[in-house]
Amino acid sequence: MTHQEGTTMNFRSLVSADVWRDLIERGRRRTYPSNDVLLAQGESPDCVIALVDGLVKVVQSNECGDELTLMVRGPGEVLGEMGALLGRPRSATVTAARRCTGVVLPAHAFRGYVERHRLESVIYELTVERLHNHERLRADLVHLPCTPRVARVVSHLADEVGRPQGEMGLLVELGMPREELATMAAMRRSSALAALAELQAAGILTLGRRRLVITDMDRLRAVARGEEPPRGKSRKDATAAM
Repeated sequence: MTHQEGTTMNFRSLVSADVWRDLIERGRRRTYPSNDVLLAQGESPDCVIALVDGLVKVVQSNECGDELTLMVRGPGEVLGEMGALLGRPRSATVTAARRCTGVVLPAHAFRGYVERHRLESVIYELTVERLHNHERLRADLVHLPCTPRVARVVSHLADEVGRPQGEMGLLVELGMPREELATMAAMRRSSALAALAELQAAGILTLGRRRLVITDMDRLRAVARGEEPPRGKSRKDATAAM
């Protein structure tokens, strides 16, 4: 099975090359080191950032100070657009998961850009799609046991930021220690790590500290749907892999 890079809808995928280029040419290019904060929850929405390269993590804090990783985003995204359009404070913090390049555009200039290219329906479609995906993920997680739950989150990340890795499979840059997948899956870290180990033992993925490679996307999706339990490699397969 082949997988296109970042199959989930993003802003770049919804506009023409000329419209995207107009956005890039109107802003100020900036580089963000790893762990740098691009946008902070609660701050004034004075700009938007078009992500040209790199990976960002979107985190939301509640009143108790607990942090929930909502998503990981890659190139082609426009960050902070809803706050800029609605004039509302940032609803989440966006942090560089690795070195990023973005183009910063003042909020008033972005509003003019949207009006000039008549992109209101595009922004609406993108917002609804993201909300739908997030709610569907949350709903799925409520009813799934541990390993399918983690498989569902990994599958979601593959759609967001996965990219082909030669013949090895699909590379997913997590932009965070893999223990943090537990917060996305709404489960304990020990349970999430055990589920990841089970998926690796089954030959569905291989794990790195801040990345993973999906080697069998069809089986991962089957596990995520609760249709197939992970199966460990046969002794013959395990011997061949050593």
